[in-house]
Amino acid sequence: MLGKMVSRLGDIEDRESSPQVQYPTDTHIHDCSLKDEPHYLTNRISSPDSFAFRARTWFLIDPEHPQTKRFYSSSYMFRTELIRHIKSDYWFIIHPFSRFRFYWDIWLLFYFYGLMIATPLTIAFVKSLRHSSHLYYVTSIVDVLAGAELTINCITGYSTDKYYRNIRLSPWAIFKNYLSGMFVIDCLFAFPKCTLAKIFDMEEKIILDAINVVLLLKLFSVRYIWIYLTNLFERFRIDMLKYYILRLMMISTLFLHWSVCFYKMMITVMDDPEVDFDEIWHTHVEYLRNVDNGIFERYGKCCSTVMYYVFPRSFGELGIPKTFFAKSVVAVCIAVGISFYFYLILQIYKLITIMSSTKRKYAEMISQLQAYMKMKQFPVEMKNRLLYYYEKKFEKCYFAEEKILQTLSNSLRNQIVDHNASRFFEQVFVLRDVPRHILLPLVRSMEKEIYLPNDMVIKAGTSTSKVYFIQYGSVAVYTQSGKEIGHISDGDHFGEIALFYKSKRLVNIVAIEFSKIFVLRRKVFLDLIPPESEFYQRLEQIAKERMQNVLLEEEQYKSHLLMVNAGNE
Repeated sequence: MLGKMVSRLGDIEDRESSPQVQYPTDTHIHDCSLKDEPHYLTNRISSPDSFAFRARTWFLIDPEHPQTKRFYSSSYMFRTELIRHIKSDYWFIIHPFSRFRFYWDIWLLFYFYGLMIATPLTIAFVKSLRHSSHLYYVTSIVDVLAGAELTINCITGYSTDKYYRNIRLSPWAIFKNYLSGMFVIDCLFAFPKCTLAKIFDMEEKIILDAINVVLLLKLFSVRYIWIYLTNLFERFRIDMLKYYILRLMMISTLFLHWSVCFYKMMITVMDDPEVDFDEIWHTHVEYLRNVDNGIFERYGKCCSTVMYYVFPRSFGELGIPKTFFAKSVVAVCIAVGISFYFYLILQIYKLITIMSSTKRKYAEMISQLQAYMKMKQFPVEMKNRLLYYYEKKFEKCYFAEEKILQTLSNSLRNQIVDHNASRFFEQVFVLRDVPRHILLPLVRSMEKEIYLPNDMVIKAGTSTSKVYFIQYGSVAVYTQSGKEIGHISDGDHFGEIALFYKSKRLVNIVAIEFSKIFVLRRKVFLDLIPPESEFYQRLEQIAKERMQNVLLEEEQYKSHLLMVNAGNE
């Protein structure tokens, strides 16, 4: 009844707050007797032990990639995407959720953050190539890395929808998508500007200005840093609270670094007409303008000065500025510092909120569960299964979804139901061609059930009147005599024989992996679906064929067992 109520509220796609979870008294350990399918890549590379095979798997969809776990949650979805990639004409394209792409993105995380540090430093402190000859070597290395980034982006697939279920692998489609984004900027960034300038003895100022402009354009890539960082933390199961703390530290470091560089640019690019009235300020400015002092010496000087202004406790060695320009610079630094204080306060408040919100509530719920299991003295296996269930069900978050949905108006709640139901229709094959006005009340009447690996979904010989639709997950089908005859996965259904025949169950159904299944009772089905409808007749035909196949498999297996027993005698 609880699952039915939640289903009526429209929770068909998103995380569940109160689904039915099945813990049958008699579980069946699924020891698959069907022959394991070989990796589909063996159709192209015959030996799975070869270097070519192992290397190629680095560029295919990776089951451990955080995005794979999020958008391809079941083994069926994963294998379908894997086969689609290998079978396509573009099998050489890098999958965006591949192992290679994950580690490449980790490298880009450090690469982009390094650019965020180097860009203002170069613009503010590098004014002459003659005094920074090492810049040629540094930029040459950066040009090579930028060229590698450009090439890899041109051969990496991309998604066309927010659920990442449609990965485009066509090189031309990838290039057009890249062209509409960062392609031009990445090309300019990868262009060997300093090397050509040295070869052709071009004017330094022009080259430096070009480098500075391209560096500023490249900063648009900063938005990818947090995506890559999130994937890193999720892949290695690091507490996300640490992610927010690290992110705050990284942003604070960039903020202070950019403040130092901006300060240097303000006082060296603009002239102060009253500088003669303030000898200390004049000496300070001249020291920063003198390129013979070295980049890091001048940076240290700026840094110490800005720290006094941004964190105003005194004016340090400069004392109180006397000229209007110097006072304006100091005022800007103090204003920036106050803004930074507010930012830190807001971010710390956000961290406290996160700790006390969904993730904190999840941790408290797990703590209560562990105390409950300890008090009841559950065996280790049962404890592990309960913890696994909570992890999969809540995805390490907790929120009172029923209360949220109850606050919505009927109209808005129905819109949510229709939206989620539409996605459910697309995933379940047998429902795809059924008219929407029939399916909406049908889906609203379904009950939601969650099964863990080895849970018994249906037991042969029992009398039930339900049909099951798998949203995601996999189950194994056994005859009454114990023969495993197949697997059923995402988008398929089973148990439809009970809708048309009042007989006991002919098969055992056992969950292979974490599965979310929607259940429809016979009475609801008969009330909503007329016998003359095409959907009714199609489902009835499927039930007849499956019943015949199961009876045939059972008869053949029993004959086989009799022959084996006779031979043993």
